[in-house]
Amino acid sequence: MTTTTWPLRWPASARDVADGIVRLSAALRDSDADAVDDAVSELASQNGVRVEDVYAAILRMLLEAAHPDGLDGDDVGAVVREAAAKDTGSDPSDVVAVVLGTLGVHPEPERRTSGSSAGDESQDPDDRRDDGQVVVARMAAAPAIRASAAVTDVLLARIGSPIEAVVTMVVDDIAAAETIEWP
Repeated sequence: MTTTTWPLRWPASARDVADGIVRLSAALRDSDADAVDDAVSELASQNGVRVEDVYAAILRMLLEAAHPDGLDGDDVGAVVREAAAKDTGSDPSDVVAVVLGTLGVHPEPERRTSGSSAGDESQDPDDRRDDGQVVVARMAAAPAIRASAAVTDVLLARIGSPIEAVVTMVVDDIAAAETIEWP
């Protein structure tokens, strides 16, 4: 496997995430189940939320590139089926959750409250009570990463782009967004 040289301006953690994503993509292309498991574990052991942020941006970019006129239910179903077939180690329901989450479709959050009135059934996370907490169940890092990688691989094949170019664009975009100072 070739080594990718990432921009020197990136912090070591960003280069590590990028390397892990490229390794996982190569393992999926090679249908190497052990290498996929190792790459997923490696990425999940890093700052999982950051890895998921990178994958979320990758998926948004690739879905838009692969479907510039938008997606319909058949398009979503085809992506899910192809991704689930690409990596049989991924749970198809995780693939569905990743694709729908990328499209902005999220399940209603659970609300855990203490002393709330029975008539108030708002599920809006912004509708917080002084005595309650909003609890949103998150998908575990490893299944989210694995499903995201499978969907990424399917979409990369559709648009004919190398993973390295997409990762570079996404990490640069994230870095730029994090350095903008708002007045």
